[in-house]
Amino acid sequence: MRTENVEMDRGERVEMVVAIYDSADTVRHHDLRTHTERRQPLQHTGSVSVKNRKHRAAEVCLCLLCVLLLTAVIVCVCFTSERKQLLTQISNLTEEREKTLAKYEQVLNNNNNLTEEHKQILSKYEQILNQERQQIFKNNIKLIAEKEHLLKENKIMTEEREQIKKTCELQQGLLEQDQQEDPFKWIYYNFSFYYISSERKSWSDSSRDCQQRGADLVIINSSKEQDFLQKIAVSDQYWIGLGKMEGEWKWIGGTIMANGYWSSHYLHSYGSYCALMTSSGWIADRCDSNKKWICKRRILK
Repeated sequence: MRTENVEMDRGERVEMVVAIYDSADTVRHHDLRTHTERRQPLQHTGSVSVKNRKHRAAEVCLCLLCVLLLTAVIVCVCFTSERKQLLTQISNLTEEREKTLAKYEQVLNNNNNLTEEHKQILSKYEQILNQERQQIFKNNIKLIAEKEHLLKENKIMTEEREQIKKTCELQQGLLEQDQQEDPFKWIYYNFSFYYISSERKSWSDSSRDCQQRGADLVIINSSKEQDFLQKIAVSDQYWIGLGKMEGEWKWIGGTIMANGYWSSHYLHSYGSYCALMTSSGWIADRCDSNKKWICKRRILK
């Protein structure tokens, strides 16, 4: 469209210039004919000839001025038209530049948005990956803990099975021993067997009898065991594995007594004494006194 408009403007200007020149030639020929017609009757006088020359010079100047004026008008029209075209082109180029810049900014914004989305996706992926790793780590720890717990339970069950097996074997042996030597039975309590004698002997003889049975005079390790033995000693007194040696109360094996369950009727005594189990607690008596005794044979866990 712009090229067609430019070509039309140039054609119109050419036609205008041709029309102007044709008009000037027409005027010039008309003036020349008029001047010739007027000149013929005036050739006879010199003043008339001078006037005609002046008039002709004026006409030539007027024609030149007309030509210059037409040229100036044509130049101004061409300049104005080209200026408008240049301004239009500049405006179009400016619009295209603004559109291009707008598209470029849009592309940049889209690129920034894509970059931000990419960062968000990477962040979410890393977060999910970290969560999965933590969950896997926790699950592994849980599985390891469960495995250790199962191994411990298996070990405990194996030990208990062995203990039960040993208990059954020991109980069978003690049963056979009781049937041969003593009508009083062994008593089972908390992974241990207790032999309650029906005879009476000194503390040292009682200790030897326990050793012959594969046991020792009872050593009390807890208040529950003390309560259990107190119930047995309701009707009598029994030697236990505690004696006064070198001025201190010691268990068989040389361990010093830490906690005692002495009866309120017990009075501190001097000399060589040994401890007896009664229904109210411990009491001391001379070690050569003949008393019943309690042996203890522990099943190893």
